[in-house]
Amino acid sequence: MNTKSRLLFLGFLLISFGLFAQGNTGTTTQLFTSLEVPQAYHSELKYLQTDGTVVTKNADEVKHDKSYLGSFPSLVSSVTIYQVDKEGGLSLLGNSLSSKGSKYVVIYDYTQTQTIHITDANGTSYHALIGVSVRMVAKINSKSNKINIANLYGLGIAAGKNQISGSLEVRVNGINSQKINELIPVTADLSQASIGTALQSVASIKSHIYDAETNITPYFIAWSVVKDQPGGKTPNVQSLSDSVRTFQFTPIRTNGGNK
Repeated sequence: MNTKSRLLFLGFLLISFGLFAQGNTGTTTQLFTSLEVPQAYHSELKYLQTDGTVVTKNADEVKHDKSYLGSFPSLVSSVTIYQVDKEGGLSLLGNSLSSKGSKYVVIYDYTQTQTIHITDANGTSYHALIGVSVRMVAKINSKSNKINIANLYGLGIAAGKNQISGSLEVRVNGINSQKINELIPVTADLSQASIGTALQSVASIKSHIYDAETNITPYFIAWSVVKDQPGGKTPNVQSLSDSVRTFQFTPIRTNGGNK
């Protein structure tokens, strides 16, 4: 396959990645921040029962099979960029353009979730995504300035020009079966070919989420700060995570008592 054909094929796969959940009109692209390591979720969530009613349950009380997925109605895709410091720590990058000599971790996330509203101990309000995800994670060493590292298609071109180097892997959070495990490719050097392979893997994994043998386990996947908060609240991921671990829905009070 020549370079032009590879680029056309890669472009087709990228379009497919953006649209493979299009059958559900709930698919959105949001400014959510993906956790670098998602956390297993053991608190309360809203569970859609087989009779169509919704009840509040602890996540561990629900059968962990494909029936769980009906409780995750939101399909959200997002890109999160972390810059890696000299000690290996991660900090959120405020823009998508690289600096020469810098290292980054970029998460391209497809999630199927429900959204819960969290207020942490500091009074900051968040939307937290609880559910499952399939993601691609690029670890990038930038050899040039102003490479748009949020653009997966552009990464392939930049890698081909030796403007960046790094690796690409596929990760699955909360979705498990022998078939899906077999579809996860090994970590590969960042290139147009590895991006194409990863995209194909993501699409294949997505097609097996509803298989009878698939086990579903909810994870805390991503978060965003609720807009228009008074006082310009500063996000604190540790405080948010602590609040997610103990989350409970507030009972609805009526004149007759609680519901």
